[in-house]
Amino acid sequence: MMTMIAILILAVACAEGHDIYSGLKDHRGEASCCDERDCRPAHYRITPAGVEMLLDDEWVRVPDSVVQYRRLDGDTGETGGGHWCGVTNWKQQDQVRAFEYPPHPHHPGLHLSRFLTRCAILPPGLF
Repeated sequence: MMTMIAILILAVACAEGHDIYSGLKDHRGEASCCDERDCRPAHYRITPAGVEMLLDDEWVRVPDSVVQYRRLDGDTGETGGGHWCGVTNWKQQDQVRAFEYPPHPHHPGLHLSRFLTRCAILPPGLF
């Protein structure tokens, strides 16, 4: 009986970690932002080039078109309301394959990234 209770508690705890992302849709409201593996809290900063998020110890520019300004129920606040959903290209044979975004006119080197952002969540009222 105690084992069954422990299993249920563990299952609920694991599910709650992703519950804040369930139901998130892209900026068009059509496609899901994520599944259980590709959303996470992320620190963010606003720069002259736009929004950047800290992913795997790397500041990554995210396209303005995917940024949503909203609060997520259940956010614990460790990143000040920043969350990132997307796909990562990992290193393969010492080469990093990159997703390519349109270049920014003032920061042309920021258009290559190992990260493809589906949704970036920032708290409302930043602008």
